[in-house]
Amino acid sequence: MVIPLAFLVQIAFIVAFGVLLDTLVVRSLLVPALIIDIGPRAWWPSALSRPGTGSGPRTAPAARAR
Repeated sequence: MVIPLAFLVQIAFIVAFGVLLDTLVVRSLLVPALIIDIGPRAWWPSALSRPGTGSGPRTAPAARAR
């Protein structure tokens, strides 16, 4: 009667470890690194993926020659 309980504890530990690994490593390190590598294309469905629509720092337009 104790054997199925021990097996369930092992499965619960494996699942909890997987969730912690996903949260701490994948979402905090790998996803931001991937976003930096991909660049503005990471925001594909939105306007942020198009150049000049808020994907970088805003700069003043170049001075016009008179």
